[in-house]
Amino acid sequence: MEEQEKKQERSFELRSEKVRSIVGQIPSSLVRYGITAIGTVLLCLLAVAYFLPYKQVYSGTATIHGATTVAPADSTDITILLKFENKRPGNVNRQMIYLQSPNRTFTGQIQDLSSVRDTLERQEALCRFKTTEIKSVENQTVNFQITRSSGNLCKKCLEAYNLIATFLISLDSQWLNSLLFLARQ
Repeated sequence: MEEQEKKQERSFELRSEKVRSIVGQIPSSLVRYGITAIGTVLLCLLAVAYFLPYKQVYSGTATIHGATTVAPADSTDITILLKFENKRPGNVNRQMIYLQSPNRTFTGQIQDLSSVRDTLERQEALCRFKTTEIKSVENQTVNFQITRSSGNLCKKCLEAYNLIATFLISLDSQWLNSLLFLARQ
């Protein structure tokens, strides 16, 4: 018991008078309310990020060649050539594609997107459109847009955080292994 009191007394002796006065003071109400306000704002931002959907938009030009229908049907599968502007999607199968002609916008569904690109950086996509709509833009090049929803913004931020943390941990373990290797020599 006496040893514990001596240790505590020594820890107080190690600190200067200024440090002891700062540690001994109770924070003012401005500091307490400020911390509370900052915490509340951070919680609100986190709640907004959780409920805000994260959508990726891919756009470019689509070249539509002749649509062939085997039997009279309300929809047809057609292969179109997509040239993406900036970024290319990973997996957009079963996503909606919007073709924007000068007159109107046509909605279809991507059945399959090839990963192979031709010399003009175009990719083949098998899409399903209404037969009556696609006939009006046959043999034309129109703009397209694909909107892919992938969870919420909070989920994306956590995925990025996990990716960075994994990278830093691997760097840290590599650094530690190199130090241990040098220590053995």
